[in-house]
Amino acid sequence: MLIPKKVGMLIVAVAFAIQTYAQKKIDMGDRFQINKDGSYITFQTTLAGFPVIRGSLKAYQANMFYDPEDVMSTSATIRFGSEGFTTSHDKRDEELQGENFLNTEKYPAIWFQGSEVALTETGFDLTGIINIKDITKTVTIRIEKPTIMRKAMNNLDLMMVKGTLKLNRRDFDLGTSGPWASNPMFGEEIDIEFNFMGTSYTIDYLKASFVNQKDGRDNPVGLVYNDVRENGVKSGLKLVETLSKDKKYKSDNWPTNLANIGWILMVDGYGKESLPFYELALKKNSKHLPTLLRLADAYTIAGQYDDAMKHLEKEWALPERARFTHIPQLMMLLGGEFDLKNMK
Repeated sequence: MLIPKKVGMLIVAVAFAIQTYAQKKIDMGDRFQINKDGSYITFQTTLAGFPVIRGSLKAYQANMFYDPEDVMSTSATIRFGSEGFTTSHDKRDEELQGENFLNTEKYPAIWFQGSEVALTETGFDLTGIINIKDITKTVTIRIEKPTIMRKAMNNLDLMMVKGTLKLNRRDFDLGTSGPWASNPMFGEEIDIEFNFMGTSYTIDYLKASFVNQKDGRDNPVGLVYNDVRENGVKSGLKLVETLSKDKKYKSDNWPTNLANIGWILMVDGYGKESLPFYELALKKNSKHLPTLLRLADAYTIAGQYDDAMKHLEKEWALPERARFTHIPQLMMLLGGEFDLKNMK
């Protein structure tokens, strides 16, 4: 279940969020999703004092909320797939993913959520909580000042960010049982280094994707988006009803169309206006993945924090939810974190 666990605590958390953040507008342009094509994560530890055990991670997902004009508001959510840790040595990897170390069969993911920022000479430290197996502890990631390149790739904003994290394996019961437990030469410190390329969807990118002709017809997402901006939500919903009955559009995947209408409105700053389209998508398909992943963000952007929390509570009941796509800032706005131990 989500935390806070008690209704009273939830009320306090939401009240705190409204008081503290109600005046702060979330800019979707500051939300960067990590693109693995331009990213890497490596790790190493020592044997007999030499850093000879090295590896990399091929399964991870991350979001970072970063505004170079407001660095103190930075936050991040990262999911590491446990089975993705590899040292390029089959026997060693089998041990790494087995019960004495990561126990990937029982614990398929490692999660980090961070939102506490301290400035440094070269960038900032981001402190948060990490969950490895069934152990949750506070850790700090040292981050060099990110480089932001606006509209650098097909109208997408790019962010390049480099960071390091140090962990003590004994803090998370890694190699504290089995043959490694009694090996005095096996190092305790694990050094993790990453270089992430993040992308942020701009309104220009989405307009190029949706406000154009497609297959010899006007894109329905663009038609409704423009109508909402010019005539309001009621007119846009009426246009959806009309288009969904039109022979040119009625065979479309309308839950996806509606989710994309909500998306482009949300990125363009129309948070409240996006909500009826997401909600209509769920009426058509209660398990529509893009809608479920974006709706909490839309509620948060609209300032409807209680609705965001209610949505997340419902979403929690779905199997194997991956929350990495949510705006990391959401955790701060709602005044708490999720119970990382139950996340997959």
